[in-house]
Amino acid sequence: LRLGEQLEQLREEPTWRGRGRNSITLTKEPGLRLVLMLLGKGTRLSEHRAAGPLTFHVLTGSVTFRAGARVESLRAGDLIVLESTVPHEVEALEESTCLLTLAGAAQE
Repeated sequence: LRLGEQLEQLREEPTWRGRGRNSITLTKEPGLRLVLMLLGKGTRLSEHRAAGPLTFHVLTGSVTFRAGARVESLRAGDLIVLESTVPHEVEALEESTCLLTLAGAAQE
């Protein structure tokens, strides 16, 4: 996968221009999903839960990642690992690109 090319594509789509965020599923296999996300400054992904464990890797920019009472400031190169069904939310502190890996239970 060429992430740079995928990010260029995300930036060209109306979703990015209109909503300030966009994503693309790079692979979706039984038990594994890989999602590339582009988040504009101030974009917030409301609290939600994943059916399986996940990793959230910040490629560029910075975000605040909240899981329960724990709050982490993540910058480019930082990665967080989270168990399944833990409520969490993300807020982009600046334009950020992130790679989300969802494992375990099939994701819809």
